[in-house]
Amino acid sequence: MKKAIKILVTYVILLLTSFTIYAQTDYWTGAWNTKFGKVTIRKNGDKYSGFFPKGQLTQIRVQDGALIGYYSRMVAKYDKSSLGKKGTFKFILSNDKAKFDGYHKSETDARWRSENWNGEKIWGTVMPVIVSNNLLTAVKPTWTGTWETDTFGRLKVWDTGTKYKNSKNAIRIEGRFFIKGGGDFIDIFDVEGYSSTSKPKVFKGSFNHNGRYGYFELKFGSPTDNDFKGYLNYNKSLPSVKPVRHEKRVYVKGKRTSSAKPNMNTY
Repeated sequence: MKKAIKILVTYVILLLTSFTIYAQTDYWTGAWNTKFGKVTIRKNGDKYSGFFPKGQLTQIRVQDGALIGYYSRMVAKYDKSSLGKKGTFKFILSNDKAKFDGYHKSETDARWRSENWNGEKIWGTVMPVIVSNNLLTAVKPTWTGTWETDTFGRLKVWDTGTKYKNSKNAIRIEGRFFIKGGGDFIDIFDVEGYSSTSKPKVFKGSFNHNGRYGYFELKFGSPTDNDFKGYLNYNKSLPSVKPVRHEKRVYVKGKRTSSAKPNMNTY
């Protein structure tokens, strides 16, 4: 019996170690708005594939940080685009991972066209992706990253993964608001809050700096996991006790520009 158990354990260990499991951040996968229609890029294991209106991307690879490959498409008689029927493409990702500079060269072109094939991300895998035995599984998105808001400047957030105070189902989230003033002045507010395991896309908490404070409720996923909407309530004066008549509510929207853990000490 012991020998059988030992053999079984050995088999399980060998089975587990035969799988290649690793985490990586892949910013190319997703959908991108371009002048030639929506471009969708997918990845299965280490291979990319892509398609766009009446066309596809093939033999895709990453070279020196750029995504390059070939495209082919069905062309109508009235079509006068510079893409032609088929050709070569090269996409270069921006620093914020939200856009790319695109170049193309049709089969009749000797050089890259001056008419660019630029793209801006609609949705995509901005969180780690687990690849196990060539099977792709996206990890549930978190709040971690850098967000640009339409009202309160830049929000940097880190989902700590630890319990929030004594709660059993809330995860602690830390962050900072960076609000640019005149000249080089930047006002910084410390942010503390939580998201529940049942509603991971909702972020509730408070922010403060030198007697100025408030609280907020934000929710991402509208329309994508890289966008949030919500509101902030903050005091307009500096009393030690927060009177309701001194509060002001502001509605805010934000867009994630990076899903990496941010540096809280720099803008």
